[in-house]
Amino acid sequence: MRIMRTVVAVVVVLAAGAVAGVAGAAVSSPFTVVNGTVQPATGTPVPPSGTHATLWRTVSSASTVVHGSGRVLVGAIGDHCDGWPTIRVRVDGAAVGEALIDSATDYGSHPVGPELADGTRTVTIEMVHDRYTSECDRNVHVAYARMETPPGAVDSRFAFAVVPDTQEEVLAAGDGRFRQRIDWLVANREALDLRFATHSGDVVNYDTPDHVQYVRARDALRPLEAAEIPYTLAVGNHDTQAAGPDGSRRSPARRLLRDTTVFNRYFTAARFGAVRGQFEAGKIDNAYATYQAGGVRWLVLTLELWPRPAAVAWAGAVVAAHPRHNVVVVTHHYLEEDGTIGQSAGYGATSPQYLYDHLVSRYPNIRLVFSGHTGSATQRVDVGVHGNRIHSFLQTFHSRRTNPVRLVEVDTARDTLRTWIYAPHTDETLTHSRTYPRVGLLR
Repeated sequence: MRIMRTVVAVVVVLAAGAVAGVAGAAVSSPFTVVNGTVQPATGTPVPPSGTHATLWRTVSSASTVVHGSGRVLVGAIGDHCDGWPTIRVRVDGAAVGEALIDSATDYGSHPVGPELADGTRTVTIEMVHDRYTSECDRNVHVAYARMETPPGAVDSRFAFAVVPDTQEEVLAAGDGRFRQRIDWLVANREALDLRFATHSGDVVNYDTPDHVQYVRARDALRPLEAAEIPYTLAVGNHDTQAAGPDGSRRSPARRLLRDTTVFNRYFTAARFGAVRGQFEAGKIDNAYATYQAGGVRWLVLTLELWPRPAAVAWAGAVVAAHPRHNVVVVTHHYLEEDGTIGQSAGYGATSPQYLYDHLVSRYPNIRLVFSGHTGSATQRVDVGVHGNRIHSFLQTFHSRRTNPVRLVEVDTARDTLRTWIYAPHTDETLTHSRTYPRVGLLR
């Protein structure tokens, strides 16, 4: 916006609705801008108006009327110039706080000031600490301002659970860890606001003539069905006929990896409660479920281990057909113990890196990936080709003493994600707790 600095001592006021440089623009802006302009939005996610208010001087400001309660949330991006820009927020003329705008592409959701009671207020965003040199220009671009909780809004905070490999929990008749974990989730449904559960694979260890491990796993999961909590299961290598006695690999492993006949006999889409589609009829190896929580839409996509290219292509079509859903991918092997994306296809068709290259990184609405198979727990953050952040989590453990479960709490109003791992059998919270801001949830 350097051209505007030549207009010295002139106060520029753009009323809401004016888009600078666009004659007769039909798209309106929610802001009244002083010493700034309204420009087409360049960050993500694109605000409903399709514009942002650009502030380029310390005396620049953008004002709008907001409704609701909680803290003021501001979405903005900045131009770095010997440091990121800072904004000051005023509510009905009184300064309530400041925020550092530290991204040039992601508007994010910056909470500012104290929590306020329900009401209608005028919010003004001002730029502070302007900087301009011959090399750079510090500006801020404000996409929106709103209250944390709009009037009549649904609860923005909820949780879902990711159960890791349970193959060690179905070997003995007296081992109640699997069922006790599920009982704990159901008992704490209200406290957690639990909306969904998924499993990252290796539900059982190996098949036997009486299929007793499948029986134990099926019975352990029944409380979810009784409570009408939707869930899905990813298929691990031990859930296929490629796993022999004591978990040893059977031959020909590549062919037997796709033999999930017994698994699909005990676990069906009808039991899961929210499945909307499958790659192959009568099989849940590749399936997707949808639900709504926190006022946004979710799609949970479970994919077979080391998937066939056709399954990956099907998954891409599913994701593309649901552009306003926040997509969660669950597959048995994706992250390695050190947090890198796996490079080996094992005895399957494609590697985790192939899955990243051909699915995970390609779609702007993929937000989360969960996997197991190896190691204990780790995480990583990638940026897709559309600039979206992709948070990936590993949880495996193969525990013989307790029953960990990864809990994920999402706050759609704050655009944050918090995850931790709890083991109800030993009543312990394991390490790996972390909070992530600016998830970039689609609304």
